[in-house]
Amino acid sequence: MEKTRKILPLVAQMIAQLDALFVEFVGPIGFELASVVLKKWLDEGKTGPSALRRYAQALGEQLDNPNERKEFLVKAERLLLQLQSGLGS
Repeated sequence: MEKTRKILPLVAQMIAQLDALFVEFVGPIGFELASVVLKKWLDEGKTGPSALRRYAQALGEQLDNPNERKEFLVKAERLLLQLQSGLGS
C-alpha cells in the first residue's frame, strides 16, 4: 500500500511561492523542473515547514549559474523568513 503524504496548507502555499520564484529564474520550464524536485522532496518524507529550506536548496541546485543560484537562494531565504515571522505573530 502506498503511503499518502499530507502537506500542510501553509507548506503548500510556500511551495507555490518558491516555485514561482524559481520560474522567474528559469522561465516556464521551471514548473516542470519544480514538479520533479517536489516529487523527490516528498519522497524524502520530511514535508513540514522546517523542511522547506531543503526544498529551496533542491530547487537552487537546478540552476547552473552560481550567481543565479546564490540570488535565488537569498530570495528564497527571505520568503522562508517571512513565513517564520508570520508563524510567530
